[in-house]
Order: sequence, then C-alpha cells, then structure tokens
Amino acid sequence: MSFRLRLCLTISILIAITFSLGGTVLIAASFQASINKETSAALDSFKTIQNTLYLLNSLGEKTDYQTLSEALTQMQKQGVSHWQALSLTSGDETLYQDGEESMLTSSLPMPASDHCVYTLIQDDYGYGMQMLSILSSTDAQLKLTMRFDLSSAYETRAAQLQLYCLIYLFVALLGIVTSISLSFAFTKRLQTLTRTVRQIAGGDLSTRSNLSSKDEFGQLSRDFDAMANRLEETICHLESDVQRQETFMGNLAHELKTPMTSIIGYSDLLRQDALDDDTRIMAASYIFSEGKRLENLSFKLLNLLLLKKDTLVLQPVPLAAYIRNIVSMLSPDLQKRSIQLRCKAQRGTVYIEPDLVQSLLYNLIDNAAKAIDESGLITVTASLLPDGCQLQVADTGRGMEKAELSKITDAFYRIDKSRARSLGGAGLGLSLCKEIAALHGGSLHFDSTPGEGTVVTVILYRNGGTAHAKI
Repeated sequence: MSFRLRLCLTISILIAITFSLGGTVLIAASFQASINKETSAALDSFKTIQNTLYLLNSLGEKTDYQTLSEALTQMQKQGVSHWQALSLTSGDETLYQDGEESMLTSSLPMPASDHCVYTLIQDDYGYGMQMLSILSSTDAQLKLTMRFDLSSAYETRAAQLQLYCLIYLFVALLGIVTSISLSFAFTKRLQTLTRTVRQIAGGDLSTRSNLSSKDEFGQLSRDFDAMANRLEETICHLESDVQRQETFMGNLAHELKTPMTSIIGYSDLLRQDALDDDTRIMAASYIFSEGKRLENLSFKLLNLLLLKKDTLVLQPVPLAAYIRNIVSMLSPDLQKRSIQLRCKAQRGTVYIEPDLVQSLLYNLIDNAAKAIDESGLITVTASLLPDGCQLQVADTGRGMEKAELSKITDAFYRIDKSRARSLGGAGLGLSLCKEIAALHGGSLHFDSTPGEGTVVTVILYRNGGTAHAKI
C-alpha cells in the first residue's frame, strides 16, 4: 500500500471516528437532558395532582369521592396536567378513570403513604412514564396511578439521529475529498524528491528537486540538493582522477617504450660480431644514455609515490647557507653551458624537509637551464615569511605562453616534447615540485613572458598540510 493511500485512509478514518464519537456523545447528552426535563415536569405535575387530592381528601370527616372526581375532571379540562392516562381507585372501586386502562398495566412496587414511585416504559402506546402513589384517608386509602407521554423526547432523538446520519455522510465525503487533497499535496513533493533520486540514480547528476517551501519538505529538498551537489562534485573529481590516471599510464608506457626500443635495438646490434670499435662504442653509449633515462624516470616516479604516503618531518635549516650550498653544487655543470647561477638568500632559520626542498630546487633550476638555448642567467632568491619561506627561481630563457602555465605541473606534460626528450626530460619534474610544495602546505606560482623568461615562486609553510614540525 502506497504512502499516499495510507495517509488518505488515516485522515478519513480519523475524521469518521472523531465525528461519530462527537455526534454520539452530543446526541446522547441532548437526549438525556430532554428525558430529565420531561421526567422532572411529569413529577411536578404528579405532585401537584397528588397534593390537590390529598388536600381535598383531608377535608371533613368523610371523604367525598365525588369531589375528588370532579376536581380531576376540572384539572383535565383546564390543562393543569397533561397526563396520558389517570386512574384513582379505592380498593376495588374505580373513583376516576381517564384514558385507556391498558396504558396503566405496568406493575410498580407499592409505595408508602403519601409517597410515589415511577418507571419509564415502552409499549404499543409508545414511550411513557407511569407513576403510582397512595393517598392516606380517614376511612380508606386511595391509589393514584398516572402515565405521562415521553414520546416527544424519543422522537426528537430519532430526528437528531436522522439529521446526524445525513451530516455524517456529508462530513465523511468531505473528509475523503479533504484527505485525498491533503495526501496529494503532501506526497507531491515526496514524488518530486523520488523522481529526482531516480534521475540521479539513472546517471543524470545535474537534476535537482528545487523545492522552495519553508517547511520540513523544503528543508529536506535543500539538504538533498546540497548532497546531490556534493555527490556530483565527488563523481566529477573521481572521473577526473581516473582520466588523469589513464593519461599518466599512457604517457608512462610511451616514455618506457622509446628507451626500451633503443636499448633492444642497440643490444641486438652488439650481438653481431662484425662491428667495428666505433659502432660498438656508439651502441654502448646509446644503451647507457637510455638506461640513465629509465633510471631517472623510475626514481622520479618512486619519489612521487613516496611523497603521497610519507609523513613529513620538518627540521630547522639556516636558509642562506642552505641555498648557497645548493647553488655551489649546481654551478659547475651550468657554467659548462655558459649559464650563470646566482643566489640571494635572507639570513634566518626555516623549518623544512631539506632533502625534499633540495630536490625541488634541483628540478626548478634544471627546468630553467633547459629553457635557455645558449648563455643565460638563473637567479635563486630566498626570503623569510612569518611562518615559512619564499623561494624564487628566475631564468632568462624562452618563456611560456599563458595557456601552458596551468598544464606544466601535470605528470608527463612537456611544451616541446622532442626537445625535452633530447635533454633527458620526462615531464615529471614540476609534478614532483608541486607535491613537495603541497606537503609543506604551500604552492607553486608561475609568471612567464615568451622570449624573456620565467619566474617560479614557491611558498613553503612551517606547519602546513600533513607536516609535523620537529623542533
């Protein structure tokens, strides 16, 4: 059974039960009040007649039954009491009789003198109240029996019940229509949410419920849409990660294929006995250079993987001496290519992971050197920050277009692939630098002008990312 049908039935049943109980209690209370009123009026009339007869019966030494009979006749004509039947007897003698005698056939217990008993009866004559009293007399006891008609109270109740049934049917139909309307109004928004869930489950991640009401359904809709937005973002990130992984694996396979082809080809050439010394040396040189490329590639891949898993431990390092030491180690090789390497470092202590930052600077300086065709200048600048340091590597090389700046930190991405391969590059250096900066809670920023050069700015923080300072 659907929620809409259960809601409709529940509202209809509640309306039916509530109205039926309320109507029943109201009619019962009204009927009881009417019966009490009729009974009280009958008792008052009976006492009036009883007192009048008692007064007449107590006058004189001998009861004048004719006077009593005439008094009752006069009272009946004047409408003093509206009885349905009346009987006054003395022993077996009937002194006065009005109405059919069969109306007074109900048996009542004999009351004490000058007291009365009564009962409610229902017979062929309808609903009534029969009363019995014994009047004391000087010579004999008089028995007064009366019946009052109570049919009007029961007829009123029957009319009320009939009207109530008509109203009940109307209210029941109105309740059903109302419950259907309410259930549709309530479940319409639930159906909107259900339809949205099904569309999202079917792959349409852009679908939203967009309910604007301010009640609980509106809040549920807003929470659901927020969840859907987060889900869409997460799935987009996952798809992007999968795409990057596929690209990474494709580039890796391509990078491995080229040196392996050269190694296999020249190895097969070395197996031939008819090679002269120059050819043999050339083949061995190719094998050695391609092997070094594979070695560098494997080391960089290993570093990338380890950086994603290792916990960083920061150490205090004197910034100026640290930078000068790196520059002094790299300067000789760069001078062979007519490239000058200079440094400007501010004195002070920073907290970094020295080996990783050294690798970062090596890669940035190596990239800067590859961007310089002939003689040029590379400047390394280091300065202190309130909670870290800033490193800059500036070159006077070819520079890059702005469209390339957002891609150069992707693994295996190279602006000039043929030139990078000839220089031993695999497109992993800047990816490695990006990971090292991220481990320090920092970032890389590139400013480049084609034909003028590039400036790489690295921000490293003392307590950044997953780093744990060791002081």
